[in-house]
Amino acid sequence: MYRHLNAKNQIITRQNATFYTSAETNIPSSIKKIATEAFQKKNVIQTIVFPNSLTSIGARAFRGCTCLQEISLPVRLREIGPGAFSECHSLKKAFIPATLPELPREIFLKNRRLISVDFQKNSEIQLIRKNAFSECSALSSLILPENITKIDSRAFFRCKDLKNIHFPKNLRKIGAQAFYFCGLTSLELPKGIEVLEESAFFKCSNLTSVCLPESIRSIEKWVFHGCNRLKYLEIRHDPEFIGDWIINRSATIRCYKGSKVDAYCREFGFQTEYL
Repeated sequence: MYRHLNAKNQIITRQNATFYTSAETNIPSSIKKIATEAFQKKNVIQTIVFPNSLTSIGARAFRGCTCLQEISLPVRLREIGPGAFSECHSLKKAFIPATLPELPREIFLKNRRLISVDFQKNSEIQLIRKNAFSECSALSSLILPENITKIDSRAFFRCKDLKNIHFPKNLRKIGAQAFYFCGLTSLELPKGIEVLEESAFFKCSNLTSVCLPESIRSIEKWVFHGCNRLKYLEIRHDPEFIGDWIINRSATIRCYKGSKVDAYCREFGFQTEYL
């Protein structure tokens, strides 16, 4: 069976993937790489076992494997391409090894039954790229690795059941629409965070009160706009930049009298409560 393997490169490709495909797919230990789109839309796959020898999974390698239910990525994996496990509509659980430097864009895009994502301890991940968890609407809680410095735009777009998330201590930037229409009930941002990009928490309707860390230097427009239950946004310092309409008119900004934030509130007609 494995005579179809590219012996020189030890790669599974679109051309030879059929020989490894079954309901219980077991990748042999001789494999080091799974190429781009190798198993794309192979709906027969329900489970898959990866060998520790595997170091690379290509873009969209398992995209649209609609019967795949769980993945545990191997502990030596160093590279994974965009959309590798996107549109796997039955995927419920995923284990992410410590060796990956980042989560690529769209890795779990539209996996609407995904409920559990576990990261190995001492994870090296520093970046969650665009649309990584976009529309993972069943994901309710998540603990992110401490080395992450940036969550890119739309990373958790429309994760409507995401109520609890642990933000890493090294996080510095949250991208545009990163948590658009999420179910967050509270927000505890780390003390070192610096930038909240446009619409970062737009329409997070379960938020009622937010206190921003004094490390934040830029709050871009509409960050908390559409958060209809938000009553208070507390800003205890003067950021370098505050964009337009960061909250709804019905919310109150708590700030210091005479501060830059106070002047901003007067300009936009926001209610204020002085600290």
